[in-house]
Amino acid sequence: MLNDRIEAKWIDAFETTFRACKVDASQTAIILSETQSRDLNVHLAELALSRIGVPFYHLKVPTPRNTSPAILRSTGTCVALNGQEKAVAALASVDFIVDLTLEGLMHSPQTQTILKGGARIMNISNEHPDMLERAMPDEDLKDRTLAAARLCRKSTAMTVTSDAGTDLTVDMTGNNTVGIWGWTDKPGTLAHWPGGIIVSFPRSGSVNGRLVFQPGDMNLTFKKYFDDEVIFTL
Repeated sequence: MLNDRIEAKWIDAFETTFRACKVDASQTAIILSETQSRDLNVHLAELALSRIGVPFYHLKVPTPRNTSPAILRSTGTCVALNGQEKAVAALASVDFIVDLTLEGLMHSPQTQTILKGGARIMNISNEHPDMLERAMPDEDLKDRTLAAARLCRKSTAMTVTSDAGTDLTVDMTGNNTVGIWGWTDKPGTLAHWPGGIIVSFPRSGSVNGRLVFQPGDMNLTFKKYFDDEVIFTL
């Protein structure tokens, strides 16, 4: 298990990612975190922005009570800004936001309001920086992500099969598809680190077939591996 201490190589990783976002001393930034955010990443973000010379301040909000019967993991829907109108207004007023909330602002109801102000949101997954360092984005990843997103947008159908028995079809017609490569340098946009992912949202009723999970497959939502075979019929 790695110690939670600051390492120069991790400051370098954060600085490299922020520079890819084209943030500089002429802009203003906010580091957004929760009371349960990983403090090490907060400190690394502060040091990296300071190296670049970016004026920033830190906005920390309480991690709210979990009202869901299930564990909130990997949803991309931070709920810590619910009822925090002044915090949302502050976020919408800056150029660059380092999002260190537990779940991220990807699908939060306040995100569009923040982005309309021209801010760009750089979400950093609430993971140990050792993992983040091993998943650094680069230009090659951006090119491959954009190419894959174009391919998905042109497609009308997707078929997924596996030796385990998966046989799934997805109607891709009219889907909203985006590619995330790990940084954002355009006002009014959001990205997350790690990146290299294509996100497509099929319409209701457009996914049909059988999806088979085997022991060792990953359940991303709960961040654990399957222990037994699980079969979904859609």
